[in-house]
Amino acid sequence: MHAGLKFSLELVDGERLGKLAVPHTQMACWLNFLTAPHYGAQIIFAEQGCDGVTIYFDACEGMYGYLSDRINGDRTVYHSDPARLPLAS
Repeated sequence: MHAGLKFSLELVDGERLGKLAVPHTQMACWLNFLTAPHYGAQIIFAEQGCDGVTIYFDACEGMYGYLSDRINGDRTVYHSDPARLPLAS
């Protein structure tokens, strides 16, 4: 889908966060997207690497599903709690 762009859900200090690995060339676009007021995502922290930046953020299930669909090409959202089922397509 998007070269070098990766999305997943991670458990960090007991909190479920979105994890978005973004190449440097796409950084501005994705920061603007995540910080848009109408999406309500909160950036928790970011890590810089050689190839880009990894952003950990808190958002609603709808945004996680959207990113999974747009970046990973599916509507499967994986939860840290195995008792929870993935979102339906």
